[in-house]
Parts: sequence; structure tokens; C-alpha cells
Amino acid sequence: MKIVYFGSDVFLDVFEYLHLSHEILALYTYHMEEDYFNEHNIVQLAHMSGIPVCYGQITEDEMLSYMEKEGCELFFVAEYSHKIPVPDDSRFYGVNIHSSLLPEGRSYYPVECAMERGLGGSGVTMHKIAKSLDRGDILAQRKYDIQPGNDSVDIYLKSGRQALSMVKELMEDFDRVWTNARPQKEKLPYWNRPKKEALALNHGMTVEEARGVYRCFNKMTTVCIDGRFCYVDGFAAGSVLLGQDDSHNLFVRENRVLYGVADGHLRLDLVPVWEE
Repeated sequence: MKIVYFGSDVFLDVFEYLHLSHEILALYTYHMEEDYFNEHNIVQLAHMSGIPVCYGQITEDEMLSYMEKEGCELFFVAEYSHKIPVPDDSRFYGVNIHSSLLPEGRSYYPVECAMERGLGGSGVTMHKIAKSLDRGDILAQRKYDIQPGNDSVDIYLKSGRQALSMVKELMEDFDRVWTNARPQKEKLPYWNRPKKEALALNHGMTVEEARGVYRCFNKMTTVCIDGRFCYVDGFAAGSVLLGQDDSHNLFVRENRVLYGVADGHLRLDLVPVWEE
């Protein structure tokens, strides 16, 4: 099949499989600093393979052009930052991979929200793209456990491994899987982005409380240092207090700080948050 692919490194194995087995006409991707997985590897593979790489949101006219001029047969979305339009055209086939067991977990942040809710399990859903976000008919689902020792990166990796087997099953017998898709009968609420307070570290936390925040949110975790908001790019902890003032910050280098908390300190690597 001829495919236009939308995604990042989260489902890199899926992109590699489709690249080897089919023809990818273009890759649409994005960069978001707060995401642990970005577009580094998928863009590198696309460039090496001569696949055009596009940043930004595709238009309906561009989608119709891919179908009419380049014979695109499938628009495949796997961890992408924009909702793609759905043309009123019988030739349109669109598939999305989503890291939750839909209809539960409709969200741009399904993994982080699942962990914030303390769920013991989740999964990955492959569904038809519909005009309503994450509401398309379900083509396949796979479940997995969320173990106490797992962090959000572990869960994204679990989603990626499960997704590959579903995609292989779809592409090996596309018409059958497409025809047998089942509607999402329940309309469960959308999981919104966690509140800023839930993402933020503070001096009053214990080490374990701070570790719990980073376990859920990873690079989405923020901290305010001397009035400057930063993403936490790396996290470790120690049990020794930073002197009498437990709110003390000690910079080891420009973007690395020892950050005092109630019962010890955090060793944080920082990336500035650039706000428009």
C-alpha cells in the first residue's frame, strides 16, 4: 500500500515495518520538548530512505492531493500532535494507534493520565480515524499490566511492542480487519492534560513524592528555580539535606541542580520552558 505516515519515535517499530513492507510517501512529525520520545530516529530513517519529512499540520486539500496525484491508499497515525482532517471521500482510509483501551483514555496524554489515576493496567488501541477525536471504530486492542516499578517511559515502550503485532495483522489481511471493526458504543469523558500543580516539584515534597511525580510524567515534570520554570530532563535523589535551609538550591553546572526537599535532595538535569 501507499501510505502517508504521521508520528514520532514512540511507534518507531511500526514505521520501520511499514517502510520495509509498503511505500511511505511522506512522514509528518513534530517536536515537543516535554516529550521523552521525540522524532530523532524516525526522521533519520526517513531521510536515509528518501522519504519527505514535513512538520506542521496537514490540510484536507493536501490529503486529497496525496490520494489523487500520488495514489495514497492509507493515512496512518501513530503518536502525532495534531488531529488530521477526515475528507468526505470514499477513497479515504485512516488508521490511528492510541495508547489506551478505548473508549477509556481518550486523550493526548493517555499514558500519563493512566498513571496519575493509579491504574493497574492499560493497553493500546488501533482504530479507524473519525471526525470525532479517538472515537473511530476499533480494529484491534492489546492489554498490558502497569507494574509498580513501571514509569511512563516503560508504558510507552509496552504500547510500542503491542502495536507492532496489531499492525502486522492489519496489513496482512486489511480488508477483513477493516470490515470487522467494532463501533465504540460508550462515550466516556476525555482525559485532559494533568494540572500544572500535578506536574510540578516543590521543596515541601519528600523524595518519594517527587519520585512519584517523575515516574508518572517524566520530561513533562516541571520545577521552578529562582523564578525560572524548567522541564526535568533527568532525575535522581539523595537522602542528605542541603544544609539547615531545606529549600536550598545548589547549582552544579548551568542546567544541573541539587534541589532541596523535606527529607533529602533531588539531583535534577533541567531544560528551560520556553513560553510564547
